[in-house]
Amino acid sequence: MSNKFDKVKNMMILEERYASNLSSSVEGLKNVVVKETLRGIAHDSRKHANLYNAILSLLKGEGQLIVEQEYNQIKSILEEHIKVEMRMVNEVKNLLEVERDSRVKHLITEIYEDEVKHHAFMRRLLEAVIRHEAILEEDVWDAIWKDVLGHGAPLG
Repeated sequence: MSNKFDKVKNMMILEERYASNLSSSVEGLKNVVVKETLRGIAHDSRKHANLYNAILSLLKGEGQLIVEQEYNQIKSILEEHIKVEMRMVNEVKNLLEVERDSRVKHLITEIYEDEVKHHAFMRRLLEAVIRHEAILEEDVWDAIWKDVLGHGAPLG
């Protein structure tokens, strides 16, 4: 476990360092296409560092239980962003269908693929992770009273 933990931690550090170095190295560039494309890659590396940090949390056994109030907040956030991502997927798909410039089409394709991945990731997060890890109030009461005769009510 320690080896895996250390490897993930090192990957997180490398991604953060790479993102920082790439961002600072493009600051003086005048070519907007190259500059912004490389800044986007640096942003992805920051995202990767964040995901590695989430993996570290899972490996440590942290943050896996979600109480009802936080569950409702997370569910609401994810449901809203799933709708936004779906709108973005549709909008960028429409752009892709009408664009003729191959350079622009290539960049739009990159955006489209990211939007599709974001949408699918958020749906999986909502459906798989959140629902399976949520500890709702009724779950707590069920755990307390499930095996008790009378479920807490006086017997007799």
